[in-house]
Amino acid sequence: MKKRTILATVLALLWVAVPESQALEKTNLLETVIQLGLTRLDKPMVTYHSEGCGKRARKLSAAIAEMNAFYQTHLGVRASVPLAVLNSNDWVRVSSRPYGMPNIDGTPPVIFMPATSGGLAFHLMMARKDAIPAKRLEDHLRARRVGFEAAADEFVDIIGFHELGHALCARYGIAPRCHWLDEYVASYFAYAFVSERRHQSKEVFELLGRPSKARPLNTSLADFERLYGGVDDYGWYQGMFESHIQTVYPRLGLQFLRELRRRFPAPPVPLLDIPVPNPVEPNPVLAELEAFAPGFRRWAEGFGP
Repeated sequence: MKKRTILATVLALLWVAVPESQALEKTNLLETVIQLGLTRLDKPMVTYHSEGCGKRARKLSAAIAEMNAFYQTHLGVRASVPLAVLNSNDWVRVSSRPYGMPNIDGTPPVIFMPATSGGLAFHLMMARKDAIPAKRLEDHLRARRVGFEAAADEFVDIIGFHELGHALCARYGIAPRCHWLDEYVASYFAYAFVSERRHQSKEVFELLGRPSKARPLNTSLADFERLYGGVDDYGWYQGMFESHIQTVYPRLGLQFLRELRRRFPAPPVPLLDIPVPNPVEPNPVLAELEAFAPGFRRWAEGFGP
C-alpha cells in the first residue's frame, strides 16, 4: 500500500467535499462580493477586500496588475479580472471552497485570495518541507532571515499568479482540453512572469515548486482527469507540474505558450472551465507536447500507471 501522511488525508477530505468544477455554480460571484459591502480599490486593478486587509489587498493587486502588464507587453494579452481579498468570515459568505485556497471562479470570473495565513494552500505548502533538500532550505531561510512558514505564505501569493494564468490562458486563445494541462499552463504563466520580473518570488517558486515527499494514493494523469479536485493529494499533482515547468521554461520561454496556442486553439468564446469527468486521455496530449517540447513523455512516467 502506498504511503500517505495524515495531513494529506485531511486536506484531501477537505478538498473532495467540494471538487474544483463543482465548488460553486457559475453564478455572478462578483455581484455577491459587491453585496458584502467591502472596501473597493479601483487601482491598479479592481479589488475588493475585507475590513483591515487594505495593505495586503494593495500588495496583491499591484502584483497581479504587474503580471498583466508583463503579458500585455510580451504576448499582447491581458485579463482584467477583479480581485477579492477576503478573511475567513467573508470567504464563507461567497465561496463553498475551503478557506485559503486561491481560485478563480464565477461568471464573470473573480480571483479569490485569502487575507490571512493558515488556510488550505498554506498547509499544502507546509507539507512540501520534507521534500526540499535540507541544505538548500537552510541556506534559503538563512539568507532571507525568515522561517519556513513565511516561505509557505509567499508561495500562496504566487498561486494568485497561477489563477490569473487561467484567465490569461483563455484570453490568449489556448484550449488545454484536459485538466492537467490546464493547471500546468496556468502555472507556466506564473513561473514565466516571476522568472522575468520577480527574482525573490522565483526563488520561492523553485524552493517549494515540487511535490510533497509522501506519494499519495492517486498518482496518474488519468486519475487527475477522472477525479480532478477529488484526487487524494491535489497539491502533489501541482508540485509535479511546477517542478517540470522549471525545466521547460529555460529552454522554450514564452515560445512554449505561443506554440500551445497554435496546437491547442481555443473556440471563438474561450471558457475557463473544462467539464468533469473529462474524456480526454493523457497520451494524445503528451504526444502533441512531445513534438515541440521533448521530455514530456519521460516526465509523465513519474506519475505511474
